Amino acid sequence: MRVLAAFGGHDASATIVNDGVIEHYFKEERYTRQKHSRGLDNILDIIYKNQYLEEVDYIIYTEDDDNRKLRDAIFKSFNPDVMIMDPKSQHHLFHAAGAFYKSGFDRALVFTIDSAGGYLNDYTFEAESVYVAGYPSTFKPVYKRYWSENMRKDRITSNKSGCELICDNINTGRLTIGNIYNSAALCIGQTVDDCGKAMGLSSYGETPDDKLCLTSESFFEDAANYFKDYPDLIKLLDPKSTSKFDFEITKNNYKKFADYCHVVQNQCELSVISLVDKYLRETGIKNVCFGGGFAMNIITNSNLVKRYPDVNFYFDPVCDDSGLSIGAAMYTYHCMSNDNAIKTSHDTFFHGVNHDLSPYRGRECGIIDLCDILSKSKSVGVFYGRGEAGQRALGNRSILYNPLDPNAREVVNNIKKREWYRPFAAVVLEEDVDRYFENACPSPNMTLCFPVKSDIIPGVTHVDDTCRVQTVTSGHMYDILKQFKNLTGHGILLNTSFNLAGDPLIETPQQAFDMLTKSSLDYVWFYETKQLFKSTF
Repeated sequence: MRVLAAFGGHDASATIVNDGVIEHYFKEERYTRQKHSRGLDNILDIIYKNQYLEEVDYIIYTEDDDNRKLRDAIFKSFNPDVMIMDPKSQHHLFHAAGAFYKSGFDRALVFTIDSAGGYLNDYTFEAESVYVAGYPSTFKPVYKRYWSENMRKDRITSNKSGCELICDNINTGRLTIGNIYNSAALCIGQTVDDCGKAMGLSSYGETPDDKLCLTSESFFEDAANYFKDYPDLIKLLDPKSTSKFDFEITKNNYKKFADYCHVVQNQCELSVISLVDKYLRETGIKNVCFGGGFAMNIITNSNLVKRYPDVNFYFDPVCDDSGLSIGAAMYTYHCMSNDNAIKTSHDTFFHGVNHDLSPYRGRECGIIDLCDILSKSKSVGVFYGRGEAGQRALGNRSILYNPLDPNAREVVNNIKKREWYRPFAAVVLEEDVDRYFENACPSPNMTLCFPVKSDIIPGVTHVDDTCRVQTVTSGHMYDILKQFKNLTGHGILLNTSFNLAGDPLIETPQQAFDMLTKSSLDYVWFYETKQLFKSTF
């Protein structure tokens, strides 16, 4: 059975699942070259050209749109027998399904937290959900929190028997976890899509003397008092605002904003811990999944793992809205098939198509030569197979650099043209992870950070002495790390995404070459053909 799920909204994507296994996944931004792109034009063009529709049994939209009737007609022209299912507002459910079906758990608590999930009615949005999930397709809501401008709680009470229900009126000044975190991104001159930058800056801050209780109904009052010297900022913190604060964080002005981000991080994390505490205690379930945008908060993820050593956690690496089509396809498949088989999918290297590298000839460069280049503190963009589906590069579209170099942060930030305060991640041999990090555990999808043990790896040590970590046990990155260890004594490298700041991950070989001409990146290396290309910058 094949199911196609399509999501045409913010972070548009489409997924084809074949008998419970992800067969194809496409992300619109990789073709438009605009992050968080809406629409399905490029994705559907690929699906049509490759005749993927011919064997699809079910099509599901994760939201309705103005072009649906036209698309339905086109789908039917390719496959008259396909069943097209009505879209429903199940945003958080699809986030939860994407995390649960990839986790390998047979039963789990699933937490979905973002700022504005499914739009219901009267300006009402999902914000926080907790489900008890089980095979084949059971997702029982036990907690739902919404935010609204009109407080029409009566509109959202149907089919929620046995579920704790909260609906916050944003006009009272009480905000949800996701919207509080959005305020941190907005106050540093970014958009709500840039909460990761606020998380990075939070480590430069500390709790200020000013009273800030951001999780109470005094949010707007406390924020306005704290930012009284920035009146243009206050009105932008309203969840309904779409404007951007015209401000740049520098090494001279960052302190007040870093302190605010620090408070946001701590108070949002405490709210998440409170939710986890409550439902672990009430259900007794020891398997926990996280989906939705907040699952990208590696600081909270790491503290949860540390706080609950007897709980098994899974944090979805494709937890933003681009993962909705994955969850929708998996959920629909299990609903229609009643398949109870657990088919774990930890591999996030399933975006797009494979590219023909044979026309591109540089100079021969095997892994030994590559690691010699890296040991001399030269930067290398690695291009291998299909790109990562998530936002974090895990070796297929990665820039690698020597983490032993104390100048690594400045060098790689200059390459990527990104903010000075943002941290870098490390990829490390799983067998050596305890050599560099305290309280470490397997982290194959780079969803956790750990305290750094010493000053051996300054290039990936953040200001708070932690590092986001990817552990590997096999594959091409394992081979590279083993050889780097043979040369330097250390099986660890700086690993950051192969793109310029503000751009999606590169998709094609040509885009890899373009980055050589637009940045100070030293080399691009094609793993399959072992061809190396030198910068012309």
